[in-house]
Amino acid sequence: SDDLETKRTSFPRFYFLSDDELLSILGTSDPTSVQEHMLKLFDNTAALKFDRSGGKVLGMLASEKEGFDFDAMQPTEGAVEVWLLTVEEEMMHTLNKLHKEGTFYYAESDRIEWIGRSLGMVVNTGAQIWWTWECEDTFNRVRLGGKGAMKHFAKKCSDQLDRLIQEVQTVSERVMTKKINTLIIIDLHSRDIVDPFVRDSILDAR
Repeated sequence: SDDLETKRTSFPRFYFLSDDELLSILGTSDPTSVQEHMLKLFDNTAALKFDRSGGKVLGMLASEKEGFDFDAMQPTEGAVEVWLLTVEEEMMHTLNKLHKEGTFYYAESDRIEWIGRSLGMVVNTGAQIWWTWECEDTFNRVRLGGKGAMKHFAKKCSDQLDRLIQEVQTVSERVMTKKINTLIIIDLHSRDIVDPFVRDSILDAR
């Protein structure tokens, strides 16, 4: 029990596993033994992507089969709690990089194409970051005399929503469908926030 507690202290995600589950990982030299427990260790992560030998972790795969490759492959050397910790650190590093890149390229990309090449979490985050910025920018333009700026922005929000609805009716790929459906819900809320700005002549973000 003391040994298991030490392992859990070294890698806190082990606290989500029962003693038997943890022992099944610690009692083998096969790094891929963690696979059946991934959903407990990392939220919505169905599996790690290993190389053929199991000696390196290449990335992660979600339950929906959407995945991403690590910026740097992580070796599965030493104690499992040690290399899993480096996997966790690389996960955060890679996802941070993907979010920054996705948000950066949003403005200069066709929206549907951008959704197709981005992770679902990047789509949700990037779209909301840009919507927030556009809201602030529109209020600034109104303050500088652009009386029709908010109407134009409201129309853009509606047009983006309509295009997603049209697109989801033609897409057959499961992950893309789920990404679009999720963004439709977000865009719907975004449009419903902007429309009252026009209706009630809200001229200042404050």
